[in-house]
Amino acid sequence: MFSSQDLIKPYEVAFLKAMLKRRLGIDLSGYKDQFIKRRVYARMLTCNVKNVSQYLRLLERSVEERRRFLDALSINVSCFFRDSYVWGVVKEKVLRKAIIWKRGRLQIWSAGCSHGQEPYTIAILILELAKELGALPPVTIYATDIDEDALERAKIGVYPPMEVKNVPPQLLREYFLWINGKYKVRNEVKALVRFRRHDLINQPPLKFIHIIFYRNVQIYLSKECQIKVLRNFYTSLNPPGYLILGTSETIGEEAKDLFEPISTYARIYKKKVKRLV
Repeated sequence: MFSSQDLIKPYEVAFLKAMLKRRLGIDLSGYKDQFIKRRVYARMLTCNVKNVSQYLRLLERSVEERRRFLDALSINVSCFFRDSYVWGVVKEKVLRKAIIWKRGRLQIWSAGCSHGQEPYTIAILILELAKELGALPPVTIYATDIDEDALERAKIGVYPPMEVKNVPPQLLREYFLWINGKYKVRNEVKALVRFRRHDLINQPPLKFIHIIFYRNVQIYLSKECQIKVLRNFYTSLNPPGYLILGTSETIGEEAKDLFEPISTYARIYKKKVKRLV
């Protein structure tokens, strides 16, 4: 049996990147080679392909396999209320404060939204806060991903029980419909979310955003691209300017001039305001 460690040579990774850029217009230069190798290895096992050159030929000639590889590359592994303890902090320290403080429309960005579990989780918390505060504030949640197939599934909003296991029972009853053995997000939740395709590395960031969720994406990017994306987020954020990362991620030394920690436990940061001298 082949090993993922020595299986794929650097020139084969380079060929794959060039081919996908030519075929799909997608630039993978910002992704760690080891991450790409693991995804190739996983697809080889699924396709029962015995060597790398054979898989690369399949990838080049098959539109369907290119779509499947891109789906595998998009880290589409998530669930509602992932790291559930984080969301209590987010609700009270970020969303509640932002809703009370903000005048006008609150704009939230779920960057790397996968199949939509994260932006819908945010929408549910917004609706819960609206009940507590007595009114639903004007809110738009922009949910972006590089994978168009993932976005299409997100728009449909239907999930197996395993992906909603962290949703409190009361919220599950209120914001989901049980249909044919799966859970469907109700329209009042969907109404707060706008899905669109976006490449974090190669496209300009969204503008006039107040809160960015960027969870469990950064760890797959090269250090150079991590810094680039964080600097883009800095320009994207308007006050109050919150940034939420995954629990295994930090902004790093290079971005400490841009963001200050609000909760190191929940990986919540706030944009630093640069004062004019």
